[in-house]
Amino acid sequence: MSEIIDKASERSRYRVNLADYMATCDANYIRLLTLIPALESERAGGSGKLAVNQQNCDLDDIKEWEFLIGSRGRKNQENTGRPPIRVKVSRLEAFAYTSTLEIQVQSGFPAWSPAPVIVVRMYHDANTAEPISFQGHRQIPARCAVPNVGMYHQDEKRQINEFLAEWLRLCLSSGISARTADFLCTE
Repeated sequence: MSEIIDKASERSRYRVNLADYMATCDANYIRLLTLIPALESERAGGSGKLAVNQQNCDLDDIKEWEFLIGSRGRKNQENTGRPPIRVKVSRLEAFAYTSTLEIQVQSGFPAWSPAPVIVVRMYHDANTAEPISFQGHRQIPARCAVPNVGMYHQDEKRQINEFLAEWLRLCLSSGISARTADFLCTE
């Protein structure tokens, strides 16, 4: 009897499907380049300087893009009753083979839920983009034992990756285009 229980628990244990996970990462990379075409032209010319908390900055060192989801005019807002969602993408760092972006919702998200913030690392040599942080949680393992201290699901990392894919699909399906945000440099 215990053999049957052991085999059943072994079958139900989560197994990481690396091929599917990497396919989603690769698709997210393409979606990001489609959503923000400026990333394509900049991916080979990384400065290596962090754009966060930098005192002397140049416009080439900081890149931010923002766009609206559901901004098809007043008629759309009247039909849905919701204001458009403002999404901001910031390049935190750029190197020769990697770039790190922060994707966050700035407005238009329901007050009862925290607005999502995802940090994504783009690997230009491998043409892939992987979420490395979600809502401030970093270093989430590919497979988590349940229960755990962080209260993560067994497949938390895969779910975050799929969530990023859904957000990027929503942005692309809305027919939006990124525009450079206004920003301030202090000397």
